[in-house]
Amino acid sequence: MSGGPASVLVGSSYNSGACLVRQMEAAEDCAQKSQPFTIVASQDSALFVRQVHEIAHNLLTSRPLIFWTDLLFTAAVAYGAFAVYIRAANWSIRQTLAFVVCALAFYRAVVFTHEIAHGRPGGPRAFEFVWNLLCGVPLLMPSFLYGDHKSHHSNQSYGTGSDAEYLVDAGPMRATAFLLLSSVYPVLGLLRFLLLTPLILTVRKCDEAVWRRASSLYMMNPRYRRQYDRSVRSVGRWVQEVAACMWAWCIAVSLWSGAVPLSTALKAYFIFLFWMALNQVRALAAHSYSSNGTPSNYVSQVLDSNTFAEGVLLPEVWAPLGMRYHALHHLMPGLPYHAMAEAHARLMRQLPVDSPYRHTLQPSLPCALKQAFQRR
Repeated sequence: MSGGPASVLVGSSYNSGACLVRQMEAAEDCAQKSQPFTIVASQDSALFVRQVHEIAHNLLTSRPLIFWTDLLFTAAVAYGAFAVYIRAANWSIRQTLAFVVCALAFYRAVVFTHEIAHGRPGGPRAFEFVWNLLCGVPLLMPSFLYGDHKSHHSNQSYGTGSDAEYLVDAGPMRATAFLLLSSVYPVLGLLRFLLLTPLILTVRKCDEAVWRRASSLYMMNPRYRRQYDRSVRSVGRWVQEVAACMWAWCIAVSLWSGAVPLSTALKAYFIFLFWMALNQVRALAAHSYSSNGTPSNYVSQVLDSNTFAEGVLLPEVWAPLGMRYHALHHLMPGLPYHAMAEAHARLMRQLPVDSPYRHTLQPSLPCALKQAFQRR
């Protein structure tokens, strides 16, 4: 996968040779990236972070118009494609195309919850409200479920048992199980709000257990338990909780009464399965998962994260909203998604050749996945 137009080559043998060289270079890069990195001294970490911020600090301002336009257009495409997908003849080209467009659009729309968790695009909470209205509640993943995301960036919790989004003790068995979880995720959200919300509304003592064990959107770490903090009692949490519960019961009653055919529910399940499986792949490739479970610093976080700079369209499909620049995101969590490509380009131009950031570059998605499956 190339990041730009290929040069004109003369002769098939030259083509084959160039291809072989690229393959050998990619294999070497993959092998180098797979090596674990040691913890960097705190003073070196602070210096590196200052360097990065000096280069890209003026890109930290969010542009709300981009957020609103992107979200509203993406949601319109997702729901429009879903209508076509449901109504199209089974196994037709029309249905297949609508399926792919719908799944990818919903995937992109859902990832906006990550921007919301970081307090973007700023200003009033209207964006979060509209996102919950269009995506969070209808897809049964309201934004309060991702309110604990920032712990994934804390030096004290990253890569430890307190990090919900870290695959502890990664290896072939755990990585495979993690990918297979996407087959049950579409059902878990429905059951969470269908059964547990009425339980915590009627038996208040159960709220802490449900919050700690079943109120995190993305739990890669089975040992993780969400902190029972003041966000539990926020009005936003309970409005979202009740709204999602009501919607879950509407779905259940519609299926039970036959108002919505089971075939339609099955089609919707496959849409969820497709983009959730894609997100599992993205999450598995986001880090090298080489942490030993102890607190680290920012450089160690960055060296344990991956950057997929190669390619134009494909990485934006499987890692939307700047997720391909995951190491950069850990360096500058406040950087909005629309500025990540420019920030990455600046860092590559201005950072020294031995900068830790350059060690995060991955030649391909398969290379990163291979590391996750080989990790012991």
